Amino acid sequence: MISIKLARHGLKNTPFYHIVVLQSRSRPTRKPIEQLGTYNPIPNKDGSKDISLNFERAKYWIGVGAKPSDSVARILAKADIIPPRPRPGM
Repeated sequence: MISIKLARHGLKNTPFYHIVVLQSRSRPTRKPIEQLGTYNPIPNKDGSKDISLNFERAKYWIGVGAKPSDSVARILAKADIIPPRPRPGM
């Protein structure tokens, strides 16, 4: 099974993530099948977080059955690629 996960890069206390496609049982530090984009969780001076994403390739991988992790599903839902997951208790 194929999954879409965040692979952490960067230094201590300054995380930086690559959005990657991997086999579901492999570690995120292994070489990915494809890199779809990047995510910087540290806000800029204006308070926004940087996300770059290849929309066409993300739609392709979702279409062939790749399962996004919870954090990637939130990013893809904000980009309107997949519908948002319901929150428990809501």
